[in-house]
Amino acid sequence: MPAGSSRRISGAPAASSWPGQVPHALIADADTATLRTLGALLRREGLQVALASDSETVTRLLSERAFDLVLADTQLTVGGATALAEAARLAPDATRIALATYTALDSALLALRAGAYNYLMKPVDAEELSLTMRGALERRQLQRDLDARVTELQAAHAELTRVNETLRRQVADATAELERKVRQLEEANQRLRDTQEQHQRFIQMVAHEMRGPLNPIINYAQLAKRPTLDASKRDEFMDSVIENAQRLNRLVGDLQTATRLSAGQFTLRVELCDVAQLVADLVADFRAIVKERAFTLERPDDPVVIAVDSDRVQQATRNLLDNAVKYSAPDGAIEARIWRERDEVFISIGDYGAGIPEDQMRRITEPFIRLETNASDVSGSGLGLFITCGIAEAHGGELLVRNRKAARAQGAIFTLRLPAHLPHPSA
Repeated sequence: MPAGSSRRISGAPAASSWPGQVPHALIADADTATLRTLGALLRREGLQVALASDSETVTRLLSERAFDLVLADTQLTVGGATALAEAARLAPDATRIALATYTALDSALLALRAGAYNYLMKPVDAEELSLTMRGALERRQLQRDLDARVTELQAAHAELTRVNETLRRQVADATAELERKVRQLEEANQRLRDTQEQHQRFIQMVAHEMRGPLNPIINYAQLAKRPTLDASKRDEFMDSVIENAQRLNRLVGDLQTATRLSAGQFTLRVELCDVAQLVADLVADFRAIVKERAFTLERPDDPVVIAVDSDRVQQATRNLLDNAVKYSAPDGAIEARIWRERDEVFISIGDYGAGIPEDQMRRITEPFIRLETNASDVSGSGLGLFITCGIAEAHGGELLVRNRKAARAQGAIFTLRLPAHLPHPSA
């Protein structure tokens, strides 16, 4: 949401919904417009908010008051250190959130490594602000509860040492339970570390992939502005701008779809669709665009009508065709096939490339995983197969992956298996 907007989050609770003491938040940013906007949004969420636009105000407020939450711009410095670092020194119990721009993404990552709970990109989306703020305050409350619980356990242990043998056996049982919880906590911490590492890889991947189409857009747009440029050349440059903008738009769409899949918010709009015609239309589009590959299609003479989300099935099939184009041999054919067996429909896309190494076969449908290849010109976000697999599973089907029977070097075959009946609404 652009800076200055203040729309209410659907379902967000009012101030009275905060149990006990109202949370206090400090927002530190040299941009007064950002301060006013974020301040208004957090006040609507029921928080007590203090604003600071300079280093002196930041130090004074942190010294005078206790804050539950500190949101600070990564570029705002206090005595040579960042405002977030100053908050960590003066208010170590406060949960810190970094505010950053896309041009200063590295500073947000540094803030995370320094102990910040999370970061928000400016201009800040109101819903994302609300969710991040609530997650931060919930974690702070959980930490308080955990500290209180530890204190209670320590007091209970001291009391138990003064009782009889029966109570000592209870202490032993409680110790065993505590050890189990410690193991669970260690496992949860490991999962958290793994998630954070994946998140950092994701940020790096997004930055790298977006620079791919952005750089040509900027360059061609600058060239097209030259007054001496003839009309045909300007049209050529603008075509390149549009092509790279569409590529960027597809990347954004993939990121949104992957996010919904990961968050369990992926939904289907099911309707009757002739998937045989859908695949035929896609193959025809690829034939027209990818001249250097030969495409074949094997399909039944009759329509193959099933209840699916046609847009999602089209997206999944396009991902498989894109994947085949990337990894097939320069003069290799790409074979598409669709058929029906009893209550299931299959869409198969095969190529004649290098195939898939056995040690990577199970991992290629994970997010941000790309097949290791010697081809330096193969690009992509690593989300295509993850999204395709998610679409198949949302329909109650699956994505099957194998190499050709003759030899791995003769290419791979990806098969989308879909049930021919209506999936359960919970999908």
